[in-house]
Amino acid sequence: MELRHLRYFVQVATDLHFARAAAHLGISQPPLSQQIRLLEEELGVLLLERTSRRVALTPAGALFLEAARRTLEEADRAVLIARRAAQGELGDLRIGFNASAPFIPQVAAAIHAFRQHYPDVQLSLTEVAGPAQIEALVDGLLDLGFLRSAARPVLAQGLTATLILSERLVVAMRPDHPLSNRAGLRLSDLSDHSLVVYASDRSGGFTEALFALMRNAGVEPLVAQSVREVSTLLGLVAAGVGITIVAESLSALQSAGLVYVPLLDDRATSAMWLVHADTPSLSGEHFLKIVRTAGSAQTDAHPAA
Repeated sequence: MELRHLRYFVQVATDLHFARAAAHLGISQPPLSQQIRLLEEELGVLLLERTSRRVALTPAGALFLEAARRTLEEADRAVLIARRAAQGELGDLRIGFNASAPFIPQVAAAIHAFRQHYPDVQLSLTEVAGPAQIEALVDGLLDLGFLRSAARPVLAQGLTATLILSERLVVAMRPDHPLSNRAGLRLSDLSDHSLVVYASDRSGGFTEALFALMRNAGVEPLVAQSVREVSTLLGLVAAGVGITIVAESLSALQSAGLVYVPLLDDRATSAMWLVHADTPSLSGEHFLKIVRTAGSAQTDAHPAA
């Protein structure tokens, strides 16, 4: 038994007229009558009563009609699911991100737009530190990852990085801090000022890169406290434990207890990258297109490290 046999039977049972059913199906009447007879022979059941004046369903035919319609509906649904999945409109998309990614307008807009355009794709968002993101992408545990790195991230073979944006670093401090009234600061101005920083295992390399930047400017970092969450980082700064240096996008976290002053050094910048496979899934490609549209990002493919 084939699906076409069910479709033929359903059409005849609906029209109760072989000629009209054949016209609706786009075939001639004799082959249609033959296919219905073959279906009845295969089932061993009479489905239709035929006379020269009319066609009627038998009791068995009426019950078979209900089951045939359900079967065809499920078959059509299966075809639709397969086609939508093949177009990247169904399934899962797993994205890793660092603490500052959601505060970047382009990133937030892309996530919102993707949810609007592809509501049936399950979007899974997980906060993951930088190096762990790369490992998860290699192991197939993530499809995409937002990664902060001042320079091009070191990637395994088969991975690509799309530059989302490059932004200036800013110093966050209390409004009554001695440096708070400056229009801009140099790294050299931070000498002898205590810092609150991300713990190394949470910063994705940001803290290490920051320390290297400071030392190149002749400033030895004085760490008062290391933390694991962005809320704790800024909370301790507001409490006067020390100052901190963050990407400009985090200055969106406004508070009466904080002011942000930009760093003017040429190298005092940071960049956000979207890392993914060279050939991402279709849903991943849809997300990439949305991100690129939102910010006209540029793509940079990397060979093996």
